Amino acid sequence: MGVYPEDRISKMDPELVRRYFMRGTGSQAGKVRVREELRKLITFRQINLLHDNLGLRPPIDVMFCRNVMIYFDKPTQLSILKKFVPLLRSNGLLFAGHSESFYHAEEFFKLRGKTVYELTPKYKAQRAAEEARQRAG
Repeated sequence: MGVYPEDRISKMDPELVRRYFMRGTGSQAGKVRVREELRKLITFRQINLLHDNLGLRPPIDVMFCRNVMIYFDKPTQLSILKKFVPLLRSNGLLFAGHSESFYHAEEFFKLRGKTVYELTPKYKAQRAAEEARQRAG
């Protein structure tokens, strides 16, 4: 896990590459591997988006849900996206696929980039208040 073809990071800042990746040698030449200290901070997990309880604990910094939502109708997508709101950190990001659009969930998410969404100001403030209570408590 965490091994990628070297061309996948070709546009990254060279300092970030040096800091977070190791270049492969021998049979792994042309590949990079995420450094152990970074891999320890990342959790990869498959979940069933249709379950009421996704089994995830907030706060989550980044969620990748790429090329998945296209298989659900708009009401089901909205139901799933609502589940993400209390999970994401106030400044968290949701990455979607290039063919996915969440315009029908604009109450909860706003487009930040081509495939990157963030919480709307209302929910961002709500999550920030919850995070502050947790830090104080």
